[in-house]
Amino acid sequence: MPQVSLWVWLGVVVVATVIELCTMDMTSIWFTAAGIVALILSAFPSIPWWVQLIVFIVLSAVFIIGLRPICRKLMLRHMNEKTNVDSLIGKKVFMLTTAKFGQMGSVKIADVVWSAVPEDEVQTIEEGSVVEVVAVNGNKLIVKLIEVADNK
Repeated sequence: MPQVSLWVWLGVVVVATVIELCTMDMTSIWFTAAGIVALILSAFPSIPWWVQLIVFIVLSAVFIIGLRPICRKLMLRHMNEKTNVDSLIGKKVFMLTTAKFGQMGSVKIADVVWSAVPEDEVQTIEEGSVVEVVAVNGNKLIVKLIEVADNK
């Protein structure tokens, strides 16, 4: 049976690895790791197949329960970083032109001039006022007034 179990564990390792590569869910990789340990144990003729199976089951459970949450947290840590237009939300900028109901204003962020509309449709935001970007709708920024322009 030692020769047979060697091929069985090798098959488990290959199948689990292929499944992990297809899904990238960090579930099957732990079966791969446990399968490698069982594969190593199968190289010793004195270790029976049922011990290899128990080691495989226990290690798989320990890896999934213990290591998977830690690894997912580390890998997904950078997934929440804002990119592209999402990074504009929360920025505070000056209005270049007045924005009011039916008339878009404009703001300049990093050398790009964006159309801007007030969050409150009845509000008028004067040129030079400080606004905060609260959302992006297509190619327009939705802004809210932070500080009124000092037109003296």
